[in-house]
Amino acid sequence: MLNLIIIVVNHNHGDLARRAVESLYTLPDQTRFQLIAVDNATTDGFAGWLSNCYPQATVIKNIHPQGFAHNNNQAIRHAPDSTYILLLNPDIECQPGLLDILIAFMDAHPNVGIAGPKLLNPDLTSQPSARRFSTPLPLLARGMHLDGILKNTRFMRDYLGADFNSEDAMEVDWVTGALMIVRRRAISQVGLMDEDYFLYAEDQDWCCRMWRAGWSVYYVPQARAIHKHLREGMRKPWSKATRYQLISAFLMFRKFGWRLSRTT
Repeated sequence: MLNLIIIVVNHNHGDLARRAVESLYTLPDQTRFQLIAVDNATTDGFAGWLSNCYPQATVIKNIHPQGFAHNNNQAIRHAPDSTYILLLNPDIECQPGLLDILIAFMDAHPNVGIAGPKLLNPDLTSQPSARRFSTPLPLLARGMHLDGILKNTRFMRDYLGADFNSEDAMEVDWVTGALMIVRRRAISQVGLMDEDYFLYAEDQDWCCRMWRAGWSVYYVPQARAIHKHLREGMRKPWSKATRYQLISAFLMFRKFGWRLSRTT
């Protein structure tokens, strides 16, 4: 049985997706993995490039675009048995030690269902990737593109975990789905990502369900990756991505009774 399956979903990310895959295959890490790439009805030639350059990878081609949760679930269902699943956004650049550190941590902590590494901006400054559960106010501020103006308010700092300054692994409410490792045994108990969300909120939802099923979620800063952090909804106010963000937030809060927590 393989120890690790890595899933990349490409939706016309072109060169970014290619660099993400190249950074993965050129890691000096000892961890062996199988890559499954979901080509989400793209026109950028990624699937052909991947098959030519890395024929050991598996490619799933969608005729019609699907949401983030659907695409990752599709790959998980398609994946052979493995101990862990790692979700990798196409705007990630893997850093040395990423896989070895995450695998070693998960092996040493059998109660952890999901873990995420420290994410860095392209200038190597720290990027918030481990957070407290959302409340409506910070998500509304982000959806309305006011989080830059309100970044120093207490509710935004609490949400983003601005006080998380530990260089040691620690429990957190949730980690971003841009890069997370998930224990397959936990998935078997908790279930796959919720496909009611087309984009956004599915990672926070998954972490909340993990906690409520008795699994913990950890931030592991010794493992690192660079995240280009596309955030289309931030770059294009009132875009389709922004609408998805607001719709997903509403669905998530309604699902959890307007209060996300580690226990029911």
